[in-house]
Amino acid sequence: MTLTQLRYLVAIADADLNITLAAARVHATQPGLSKQLKQLEDELGFLLFVRKGRSLESVTPAGGEVIQRARAVLAEANNIRTYSANQRRESQGQLILATTHTQARFVLPPAIGQIKRAYPQVSVHLQQAGESAALDLLSEGDADIAIISTAGEAPQAGIAVPLYRWRRLVL
Repeated sequence: MTLTQLRYLVAIADADLNITLAAARVHATQPGLSKQLKQLEDELGFLLFVRKGRSLESVTPAGGEVIQRARAVLAEANNIRTYSANQRRESQGQLILATTHTQARFVLPPAIGQIKRAYPQVSVHLQQAGESAALDLLSEGDADIAIISTAGEAPQAGIAVPLYRWRRLVL
């Protein structure tokens, strides 16, 4: 089993079982992706998807478990790449910030400007989402940091750091 096979498996799941779309997303050919999926299933000894003709109809229960574990393996592989770059003192790559519209529009531009000046090889991407969706992106590994404004409870996982308080005025 290879990281490429796991990446293809997750891409298929994320593309709602559309192999053509999954192949486009991972910059592979549809036959190549299908071949890798078949090799992975052969190695595992069970089907990951229920097939109807040449189409994938649904994820098998075992397939769902493998997909979940594949996501974790791919996230850890990415963490190893990041760790390696940090050990080499490289400051390049991308930083994905999941945040609300208000934060993206009014709070983050000066901070993003400072990041770009200090680390020109780092590309910063904003993923605008509601508060709970931003936390979901973070927990699923689709964002590196979530910056939200909430009066609610701190998230269960991770670290919550208050950055500032809003001054509200009634005029």
